[in-house]
Amino acid sequence: MAQGNFLSTRGGTVWSYAVMQTLGLASEQKPTDGMLKRLFWPTIENQYDVDLVGQQGFWVCVIVGLLSFIGLIITGQPVIGALVAVTFLLGGMGVRERSIAAAIMVFLCYLLDKIGSLETGNIGGMGLVGLIGLMLLLANVRGTILSRRWKAPETASEVSELPERPTASITDKLANVLPVKAWPVGRFIFYPVAGIVLVLSLLGVLILPFIHK
Repeated sequence: MAQGNFLSTRGGTVWSYAVMQTLGLASEQKPTDGMLKRLFWPTIENQYDVDLVGQQGFWVCVIVGLLSFIGLIITGQPVIGALVAVTFLLGGMGVRERSIAAAIMVFLCYLLDKIGSLETGNIGGMGLVGLIGLMLLLANVRGTILSRRWKAPETASEVSELPERPTASITDKLANVLPVKAWPVGRFIFYPVAGIVLVLSLLGVLILPFIHK
């Protein structure tokens, strides 16, 4: 983080830390958890964890949404597939920007879809991949809630501002730049579309079992 950010905080110890960081003497911040634990049961202890969990949540939503979209295209449901793709892409942006509502709605969309698959006898719909997807999206909800509630202590080693997001690679631009620019407007598209997907999924859960009898 730039030295100027430290100057905006208070206390001589903060200035000392800024000098140490400039000289390369301060230790580099590392994630609190390993990858697997961060995926399924993240811990938020510093601003670096907040940013990392948000970035991870974005990619979880994008990958799960892409797999769902491909599955719906294969089964001949392109319109629903498009709605699901938009829901998960925009929902991932919401998760990246620490929206608890977006994380919950994306999880519910996927959960209802998997329940509907089981009720219609499509056991493959809730296979290992589906179960992992549910666990990851549920972990997204928990991680987003923790990130939203987290506040860094005002100490020399931790400041309340989040670290600057890298923008060098294409994946960095997708996960770090696009959500910031698109989510303020995209959320007005996300909530109606996600609402439609939720209603369709709920109708599927309630009606399809009787159709397949």
